[in-house]
Amino acid sequence: MRICIVSDFFIPHYNGGGERRYYEIARRMVEKGHSVDLVCMRIQGVNSREIIDGINIHHIGPAIRKPPYRNVFDFIYFILSAFWWIISHDYDVIDAQTYVPLVPGFFAAKIKGKKVIGTIHDVSSPEQDQWLILFGLASIFEKILVKLPFNKIITVSKSTKKALIENYHVNPERIQVVHNGVDLEWIDSLEIDEKYENSIIYVGRLAPHKHVDDLIRSVKFLKEGLPNIKLRIVGDGVERESLIKLVKDFKLDKNIEFLGEIDYTDVILEMKKSNVLALPSTREGFGMVLAEAGACRIPVVTYNVGGVVEVVEDGKNGFLVEPRDIRAMTEKIHFLISSNNSMKEMGDYGYRKVNSLFQWDKIVQHIIGLYSD
Repeated sequence: MRICIVSDFFIPHYNGGGERRYYEIARRMVEKGHSVDLVCMRIQGVNSREIIDGINIHHIGPAIRKPPYRNVFDFIYFILSAFWWIISHDYDVIDAQTYVPLVPGFFAAKIKGKKVIGTIHDVSSPEQDQWLILFGLASIFEKILVKLPFNKIITVSKSTKKALIENYHVNPERIQVVHNGVDLEWIDSLEIDEKYENSIIYVGRLAPHKHVDDLIRSVKFLKEGLPNIKLRIVGDGVERESLIKLVKDFKLDKNIEFLGEIDYTDVILEMKKSNVLALPSTREGFGMVLAEAGACRIPVVTYNVGGVVEVVEDGKNGFLVEPRDIRAMTEKIHFLISSNNSMKEMGDYGYRKVNSLFQWDKIVQHIIGLYSD
């Protein structure tokens, strides 16, 4: 098959969970003999064309200075550029990712008479509107996009599927759940010399809905009983400066370290060295870092939202706590760090769960079947 994946950005220039998903899926499709083009926004200083592990990457449209920050004109420029790209090339299937890529992907595919898949990672809800920008227009935009008559809609979790059905009235027969995965064999091959002590890790964007400030406040409480507690924050984003200020205000400079954006191999090594992964996000379609933590045999503490319940079983491979309940999060982290046996048991359970449910090779076979159907 000739496959075109349309997304906002791509690794290594932007390293989100969605970008990691496209990469892992696309490279395995190439290994199976399929031709894969990935069309995404151009980033300033990046070549317009790259080949990574056999994936043909085409950076088109506006030159974005600092992804993911864009304006409405950048979006329009990219929509027109991606639309023309698809119209000008011959593909068997177009897989458009949420949200802006859905527009050129859908309309160009329909004009060409080609199969089009819409991949929806997560959606807003009346209680948690992620699109409070552009005077509410983006939220309306989302509601329209998810109702477009794609041949199939792929979601990364049952919770996202449920939201599409209940909040947007999408026909459930059109929706297929295909989870994110991990490269377990590769992660197993990475070795560390020793683990850190009393160590928490956060991996993800420093965005408002991730609530890393909650985790910093948790460390403030944890320090009272564990003076040498350490939190390593991996990732970057709009909240970085305010979070650094919060750390200084709480006098936690020796307890909290900002590692910024680091290579994916180093991300996994940092996870393996840590004792607990914490994810205080109030919006997660799946939470790929939770599966990665399982592959690294470390337990997790996360807010009970969205698709995380499909990765984390409360009391088995980690703990689910109510959103914004900092005290509860603190108690669960303290319990794990204070109990080596519990850490090991939960870490091992998480590894077995990932091995059973979240391996990329099985996931890619499922997606190829949907493309061919």
